[in-house]
Amino acid sequence: MTEIELTPVTKDGEYIEVNPATLAEHKALGWVQCARQEPSDNEPDGAKKAPTVPEIKATLEGAGVTVPDGAKKAPTVPEIKATLEGAGVTVPDGAKKADLVALLAAFERSGLSGADWNNLADEDRANRVSY
Repeated sequence: MTEIELTPVTKDGEYIEVNPATLAEHKALGWVQCARQEPSDNEPDGAKKAPTVPEIKATLEGAGVTVPDGAKKAPTVPEIKATLEGAGVTVPDGAKKADLVALLAAFERSGLSGADWNNLADEDRANRVSY
């Protein structure tokens, strides 16, 4: 496989390298061809350093957002599924994370048992999940 030589472009202080076949489209969006920039020694090609949790917290607090102590990460798909299954709720096969989050929220709002939730008509369950 032949490696493609990417073309460097810049726009509003940002720098990227694009496939030459897409250069015209990038130019139409305001990107300008420029000189190649060498990556810094501590970053791989094209990588941007992700902010750390303390940096994110400082940014949020600087914007006036209160970040509670012990703020946790969002639950994972397996964690959401385990919560639903532990309550006796049937989890649809292939459900995406957003669907599982909505399902869990609707189930918790309902106050129903898992068995009662599962016995709802499909349309009733869908209406409860949709908001």
